[in-house]
Amino acid sequence: MDAANTTQSTLKSNSGVDDRGAAAVLTTALYEYISGGDVNIHASVTRFFDHLFAAVYLHGHSGNIAPATVECVADVRRHRDGAWVPFGAVDDSVDRDLMRSARVARVLLKSLRVAGVVSQLLQSIDFSHQCSRALTRLRYCVACEGVVDRALPRPCRQFCNNVARGCLVHLVAGPTGRRWEHFIDANNQLALFGVKGRSDLECVLDGLPKILSDEVTRLQSDMQKYHAEVGFQT
Repeated sequence: MDAANTTQSTLKSNSGVDDRGAAAVLTTALYEYISGGDVNIHASVTRFFDHLFAAVYLHGHSGNIAPATVECVADVRRHRDGAWVPFGAVDDSVDRDLMRSARVARVLLKSLRVAGVVSQLLQSIDFSHQCSRALTRLRYCVACEGVVDRALPRPCRQFCNNVARGCLVHLVAGPTGRRWEHFIDANNQLALFGVKGRSDLECVLDGLPKILSDEVTRLQSDMQKYHAEVGFQT
């Protein structure tokens, strides 16, 4: 929720706009998705910009604003196309960055959970000397070392699987083997995506308040273009 609070504070201080909880709803959706929930990030980002437009448009109106009015104003952005879509300049880029970085964060969290389960299960296994040596060799695999770097070779899934089959042959058909496979798959995905720059959710969220603040200021100067399309329901 730090990202939501920072976004709200930035909009209020730079543009005098109350986002009416839009940022909090978006960050909650991101958290649920990262945690494994069935959340559509694209739909959540679109809904965020719809309601942010409504918040900007309704800024300065006194009294309580009916929820139907907020939805009416949000609907104006939702059904516009072409050059004058509010926030159209950043909607797609923010959507892409959040979808990519949230997916990476989701895979990372899943892989850490799986790694924890696997490590606990392996504590009760008495490995032979040969298996101990093989498991030690896994340190030469960048995935098993915990390193995710595009400059290094991708995680060596086959090597890890061979060790799993050789040393955990009596467990491969059970939960340990399946979780081991999931762990290696998750690390393969991390190596493919990368966790830096626009694939780093923290980095993307850190830059969002400034981007949104600039776009809100730009939108405020063009607000008269939308007056004819907004009907108030109070």
